[in-house]
Formats: sequence, structure tokens, C-alpha cells
Amino acid sequence: MTGQAGRQVRVRYMPHHDHEIEVCDARGRHLGPAHLADAATPEQLQALREARAERARRLRADAKAAERLRRQRFAPTTSAEPAQRLGAVTAAQADRELAAADYTDVVRLALPDLIPPAPPPAHWRTPPALAAGTAPPPPASTPADPSVDVAPESDSRPAGDAS
Repeated sequence: MTGQAGRQVRVRYMPHHDHEIEVCDARGRHLGPAHLADAATPEQLQALREARAERARRLRADAKAAERLRRQRFAPTTSAEPAQRLGAVTAAQADRELAAADYTDVVRLALPDLIPPAPPPAHWRTPPALAAGTAPPPPASTPADPSVDVAPESDSRPAGDAS
């Protein structure tokens, strides 16, 4: 596709062929394939596969260790008594593990108000409260009017029952 800069083209691709695309002109006439200009070398691809495999092994080992830590163990007993958990943990160990868990919980790390959202574009149809950038007003509640007659509550007792 050398020398075709500035020309309007259509690109066709097949999702499982990520190494090339087919280029057509604006009318759909096939111009030819375009190959990835800065493709990784075979050595880079091999290193990438090895790094991904190592990461997968590390994640499997972490999941196995987490499952082992999650499992509850109980002391053996020969009489009827409440079960006693095993696995004494010091306060420092518990604090360290909880701090590590808090650090990896991305929901807790997220700062949703760090970058406020931009106002919607003027051509969008938005509710007036959103367009003004304010919260919608609370629904107006009407005060009880004492002049309105309220129907008496029905009595479900049979007639003549004075209890």
C-alpha cells in the first residue's frame, strides 16, 4: 500500500487473521492485502509466549495458595464439644494480610470523583436537571388539608359486639 497516502479506502478483515487486512477502494474494488508494518520478531513472540505461560503458572499457584489459606481446619475431638478451629494467627499477620487484600481490591482503590464527568453536549436531549448540572428536585408533597373529609375507618367487628 506504499504510495496510497490520502486515498479513501475500505478495510476488510477477518478476526482470526490478525496479521493482515484486505484494502479496497471506496467503490469496493480490491487493492490488495496490507501486512502489519511493525510485526514482532519470532524471538519476541517466543519471549511473549513464555512470559504469558509464566504468568499463568504464577496465577494458578496464587489461586492454589489462596484456597489453602481459605480452608477451615478443626482440631480432632473424641467427645461431644464445640468444634475448635486451628490456625492461630497473630494480629500483625492478620493486619498484613488484610492490608494486602485492601490494596488489591480495585473497587476500594477507585476514585470515582477524581475526574468529574463532562456535561452532556448541547445537542443532546437531556432532562432539565441534568442539563443544568443539578440534581432533580425532590417530589413535591402536598400537606394534609384539614378541610378535606376523611372517611372513617371501617369497623370489622360484627354489629352488637361490644368487646
